[in-house]
Amino acid sequence: MFKITRNGESLGMTEAPNYIKLTENGSYNLCPEPEASGIAFAGKVYHLLGRTAMEGVDTVMLEEVDAGDEIVKANEAGSIMFVTMAEAGAIDATTAAEHAELFAPWAYPISYKVGNIRRYGGALYKCVQDHTSQADWTPDTAASLWSATSDPAEEWPAWSQPVGAHDAYSAGAKVSHNGKHWTSNQDGNVWEPGAFGWTEAVEG
Repeated sequence: MFKITRNGESLGMTEAPNYIKLTENGSYNLCPEPEASGIAFAGKVYHLLGRTAMEGVDTVMLEEVDAGDEIVKANEAGSIMFVTMAEAGAIDATTAAEHAELFAPWAYPISYKVGNIRRYGGALYKCVQDHTSQADWTPDTAASLWSATSDPAEEWPAWSQPVGAHDAYSAGAKVSHNGKHWTSNQDGNVWEPGAFGWTEAVEG
């Protein structure tokens, strides 16, 4: 497999490069690799670095690579982009939870920033306060530092007392509490189900 790069940017990959040379009549013809001054790729002509100059076309470098390694690199880059988008809020919590394996596990002592998402105990948690983690500040117990994200497999997760606006329940949120199911009536809901701000869901 060959990778084609231009100014450090990957243009693509090919198993069999189409080597070309410029003929006397000004046209490009396919030729064996030793005679080539360029390649044709994706409908365009490119000059090969280190070969006879070709005017008016971009210069590229052809590098033989291991296809498996390139796929791994592409997957790693995709994983990093997914995590970055999730932490920026561009990917919803349910979708993020469906790909929890892409997120790094929580550890200590690590300096975490607001918005970081980490995996702990099979669930995802979002950092809500800058801090350096400690052994006894696990995401499932340190509500002032971490907020649990949605678990798509659990329709009625257990209610947890919010500690501020960052983990308050939004209108329509579903929880289970004291053996019953509840739906939030409003955004910014920090009250306990059964006291205020919730409607008990009646099983039909």
